[in-house]
Amino acid sequence: MRSLEQNHLLFANTLLDQAATEVCPSAELSDARLTILETVASAVGGWNLEEFWERNQQSRPELHSDPHPWADKLRASIAATPIPVSLALSALSREVLPSAQQRKSGAYYTDWRLAEQLAAQSVPMVRTDGLWIDPACGSGVLLAAAAMTLQPGAKRNHVIREQLTGADLSARALRGALLSVASLTADLDAVYGFASRLFRQDSLRSRNTWAELVPKGAALVIGNPPWEKLKVSRHELATELGQVRHYGQRYKDEIDLTHSRANLLSYIEQVAMGTRFQGKGEHDLYKLFLELGLALAAEDGILAMILPAGLIRSQGTETLRRELIRSARELSISVIENRARHFAIDTRFKFLTMVARVGGDNHLPINLKVADRTGVLPNESVSISRSELHAVRNDLSIPEVRTSDEWELFARLAKNSISIGDPTGPWRPTYRREVDMTLDKKKFKRTPDNESLPLLEGRHISHYRWRAKTYQSGEGRAAIWRPEPTGKATLKPQWYIQPSTIHPASAERAARSRIGFCDITGQTNERSLLLARIPAGVSCGNKVPTLVFADGNADREDLFLALTNSLVVDWMMRRLVTTTVNFFLLNSLPLPKLDEDSAIGKELVQLARSISAAEGDPEVSLWDLGQRRARIDALVASVWSLSLEDMEVVLRDFPLLDRGQPPLFGEDKSTITQDSVLAELAKLHEVQHASGLRLKYAQEQGAMPYIPAEYV
Repeated sequence: MRSLEQNHLLFANTLLDQAATEVCPSAELSDARLTILETVASAVGGWNLEEFWERNQQSRPELHSDPHPWADKLRASIAATPIPVSLALSALSREVLPSAQQRKSGAYYTDWRLAEQLAAQSVPMVRTDGLWIDPACGSGVLLAAAAMTLQPGAKRNHVIREQLTGADLSARALRGALLSVASLTADLDAVYGFASRLFRQDSLRSRNTWAELVPKGAALVIGNPPWEKLKVSRHELATELGQVRHYGQRYKDEIDLTHSRANLLSYIEQVAMGTRFQGKGEHDLYKLFLELGLALAAEDGILAMILPAGLIRSQGTETLRRELIRSARELSISVIENRARHFAIDTRFKFLTMVARVGGDNHLPINLKVADRTGVLPNESVSISRSELHAVRNDLSIPEVRTSDEWELFARLAKNSISIGDPTGPWRPTYRREVDMTLDKKKFKRTPDNESLPLLEGRHISHYRWRAKTYQSGEGRAAIWRPEPTGKATLKPQWYIQPSTIHPASAERAARSRIGFCDITGQTNERSLLLARIPAGVSCGNKVPTLVFADGNADREDLFLALTNSLVVDWMMRRLVTTTVNFFLLNSLPLPKLDEDSAIGKELVQLARSISAAEGDPEVSLWDLGQRRARIDALVASVWSLSLEDMEVVLRDFPLLDRGQPPLFGEDKSTITQDSVLAELAKLHEVQHASGLRLKYAQEQGAMPYIPAEYV
């Protein structure tokens, strides 16, 4: 998989390799490429290349031929792309790392569009004197983008000469940073000044150096720090050692992690010493760099970073998130999905740009922008009061609301609810991951015997269903599964396990009925929150955590199932989730205040129970089943006092519903599920609504509500 930037520069990269091989045949390829790029930078900036090498104490490369004709070709190639030449030079300066090393270092390079966006957001906010620092600058794309926000001339030259500052572990990366920024000016004195503030160091281990350099803080701290948990991965180590495998497959050989773990622990001790806001759990490089950035920014200074979306929602970032919200007078956050291929990773990956003005007591509302499904940010931000955020999200996790209407609805629902994990509430579930699909894999069997238990995996689970798919072949991520229609569902697992080989508490849980959910999900999936009643006699892998309630009986469990499988609760979850529904996240999810003994509670219990019982029933009516689910969705909305207009806001967040159903005449897609819900809600409100007539026509067309596209 390549990023959009890599695709744009594909020809330039090939041309650069050819030039490097011809002009500097005796040099290492990365060094030879940098020589050619320095030649391009000199032509763009308008300075003398020989003087550049001499003034920066750089040995003159051994040239086999004149690099300038190649530089002209490369410059023309870059001009054919939408990437500004200085940012393209930075991109071409990057060392090409093997994928395993790239994951290990968290080196997912900054796309030129993000560099321009972050610089445009942050540089105009700078109003104090001081350095502009990127503590993990790589080949300098953010520093170059920051300088590019200034008009060419004296002001830009001053910033390059006196303020731009970068640090990186790689000498080659720093050489790339120098040439990229140098292409923005004809003033070699400015370039030399910048070169004197490029430090080859690990910034996390260089706090004393930074303290001496910026004793009063930096005017701007900008960066895209590495995103990598500090842990040893058996899979990645096996890949480094040459094993070709899919994630989840068995290991061909034993992998000894002893040495790697010892080195990692030593490093963690060095970089985490003295930190205050890292919280519990695993250390992550981006969290360490964010805390460093908060420490480096001056009073009234600007901190601007590209970070994973976990910052605004994860349990492990709560301490850091609280400090950021406390210490930032102004705070703007833009949440982006990788749909526009900013990075050469999954397009569903969520990240954010964050710009903060550090210091001061007059805290302004948080400005939030959430990109649409194409990756485009809205023009207007949502203004979120910090006090109201605290009122609806005690952990200060920030819901991904795209409009003020969504924020108003989210806040209203949250205030009129009780969270699943509230110690004073009715739920207070006990969670368990019954079987670890990695650590317990040696205990798995392909064929059952008299005592073995079928092992459920995440793919088995859908709404009210625990046999939604059957295993066909393969292993790990390469496994093939077949969707099963509701009425024909049978259980065919990939694995079986002996109850005597698992933890006693897991074996005890497998002997009873309980609620399970699929913890792998996506905010833009057709649906995000999938729960089912798991019967006794099966065990669940770790991707199907199960829960039971200390108080209550099967009625409470079925009420929970009805509420959490509803569209309104799913909408709330989609404001909070990225790719995983963990216990922390589920515990924080608001549910309406409703008792199973109330009239609506009793109806929801019976509806949920009848829907669960329909799985595997060849006589089931899919239409009747869909109308029962619509009744549940309408009842849950009514308990929360949602209007039809409120429900339309909710339904707009599920554009993938009904993709396999026939649309009404003259329309592009079916809305049978939406119409079923709105028609039922209109009945509860005792009002007329167009959805009733639409539903009648859709039924005549043969459309069925609540049928996932993959089951059509």
